[in-house]
Order: sequence, then structure tokens, then C-alpha cells
Amino acid sequence: MQPPSPLFTTVLITTIVYTTNALWQTGAVFIAEKLIALVAPHRCLGCGAEGVVVCEECLFVFTPPLPSRCYACQAETRDSRTCSRCRRGSKLKHVWICTSYEGGAKQLVQDFKFERKQAAAQPIVLRMDEVLPFLGEDTIIVHVPTATSRVRLRGYDHAQLLARALTDRRKLTHLSLLTRQGQERQVGASRKQRLTQLDRAFIPIKPHLITGATILLVDDLVTTGATLEAAARCLRQAGAKTVSAVVFAQKQ
Repeated sequence: MQPPSPLFTTVLITTIVYTTNALWQTGAVFIAEKLIALVAPHRCLGCGAEGVVVCEECLFVFTPPLPSRCYACQAETRDSRTCSRCRRGSKLKHVWICTSYEGGAKQLVQDFKFERKQAAAQPIVLRMDEVLPFLGEDTIIVHVPTATSRVRLRGYDHAQLLARALTDRRKLTHLSLLTRQGQERQVGASRKQRLTQLDRAFIPIKPHLITGATILLVDDLVTTGATLEAAARCLRQAGAKTVSAVVFAQKQ
């Protein structure tokens, strides 16, 4: 079989580029990423294997597990429970965290959020699934919603993608029970600034589904914990029985 001519290859790539740009603009980002993969397939961040963002072997090298501890003060606790001291000011019962935000884990998150590599959701969720204990079938998975300005820029809500993928793995229910108001970026802000920015940042949706519910929040990254706490506080005020969270990485 003859290889395609240079002219055919050029036309094909040009067509894919124009089609991809149109799909980004219309929000069909999943299809756009698939088209890009035809001419520029993903390569593992570690070993360079083609077809994956990171292979399973490299994933475990990049994401060494953290010990069970309180997410706020990092004191050792059982099953990643918020310690008794921090619990007085926290609405989170457990916060399971997969790894530290550095090295390959940091690159994976950045590719997922800023390079539009939606395929990165799968290895991230694989690690989330491994760090989580058994969850009762009444557990509702809720993503921490991203500011709408960021969703428009990326074409998708990265936390929502993670929550949906985790729901598929755990055979649980995913509901959008929070909406976000305010567009301030949290990157680089201090804890005090974040708390001020996040005051009343979340609004509950469908409160009749929140009342008495056991909720697991999902997000990619925790820094000061202000965003998680604001979301948990909103849900608890709306009547949730308990709120815990699973996060891929913690920034030290």
C-alpha cells in the first residue's frame, strides 16, 4: 500500500486543525481532543509510550501515596479523618488525598486543566479510586464547580469530568448540587484572601436532595482548603448529613 502523498497529508492536517478549532469554540472538546489524537497522539509523561497521557507504571512513580492524615494540619489520623482540633472549624469529615502537588503529579494536573488533555482525567481518577475506602451506595458524588469564566476558557469543567469518571468506577450517583458565583481566581491567593473571596461563593441547587445526604466532594487540588471548606459549609447549611472529599493532590 502506497503511503499518502505530502499534499494529502497537508490537506488532512489542515482540515483537522480547522475542524478542531470550530469544535473548541462550540464546546465539543471531547471530539476535538480525539481529532488531535489522530495526528498528535498522547505520549506518557514518563516513558514516552504512545497513546496515553501517563501509563500505569509511571503513574505510581509520579504519584507516591501520602500517609493517612488530617488534611488541614497534617497530623496522623485514621482513614484521613479531620483531626479533633481542626474539626472545630471544619465541615469536612474526611479528606482523602492521593499525592503531593509536585513533579509528575503537578504536570499531570496542569496538562489536564491548562492544556485541554481531558484524557488525564482517567489516571487521576484511578488514583482517587485507589485511595478511597468503601463508600455506601447512598453516597452522592458532587464536584466542586469551577468558575464559569474558567469553564468557558477551557471548554469544560475539569472537576465535573473527574466526578463523572469516579462515579462510573464506583457505580454511585453524581449530582450537580452546587453552583458558583464570583469569578476570582484562587491561584496565588493567601488563605485569608481565599476565605474572603469564597464567602458565599457557592449556592446549593436542589436542596431537597441535599437534606440528610452523605456527600463526597471531588476536586483536583487542595491548597489552603478554603474552597473545599466553603463548598462543604454550603452543603451542611443546606442540610447535608456529612460531607467528605477526595482530592488528587495537595500543594504544600
